[in-house]
Amino acid sequence: SLCLVPVTLLLSNCSQAVVDVMIDLRHKTTSPEALEIHGSFTWLGQTQYKLQLKSQEVYSLQLKACFVHTGVYNLGTPRVFAKLADQVTLFETSQQNSMPALIIINNI
Repeated sequence: SLCLVPVTLLLSNCSQAVVDVMIDLRHKTTSPEALEIHGSFTWLGQTQYKLQLKSQEVYSLQLKACFVHTGVYNLGTPRVFAKLADQVTLFETSQQNSMPALIIINNI
């Protein structure tokens, strides 16, 4: 059976400027060691989101994670890219990776 867990990704624009944001939920290729420590899981639904945050805006993105096995998983895998809305450049600014956000699935 499956274990579905609702996850809220909170995005905050602390600047005075309007910011374009892109969230990529696709997992980066990770080393075998990382998979041994934190198992693999799937984000359900869209794999990429593009949105615009106004100055000082806080936005809650509702996600769902799907697990098929018990274990310890790192939910801190989404990659967030941002740029000023009036810039023509691609999404080059990757936001600093957060600390691991671990979840323990005890029973499926």
